[in-house]
Amino acid sequence: MNETPLHPVLGERLIDAREAALALNLPHYWLTHAKERRRLRLPHYRVGKLLRFKLSELMAWMEERQALLTADAGHEEESDAGLQLQ
Repeated sequence: MNETPLHPVLGERLIDAREAALALNLPHYWLTHAKERRRLRLPHYRVGKLLRFKLSELMAWMEERQALLTADAGHEEESDAGLQLQ
């Protein structure tokens, strides 16, 4: 049987929910509960019954989420400023 290491095939190591939560300081349940993963649109992989993540994809997800939150906060400040001027 050909025993090819998965790292070159996948491009990066897959980590479990515990490792991802510790590395990124995220609540563990965000990664382990299916409803939370769907709600937050977390990138993840199923390997048989196992749930795995790519750290780079989670980091990109966090940056995108932060950018959206920052943009929303800026938009709310503009809206609030407009209300105060009237």
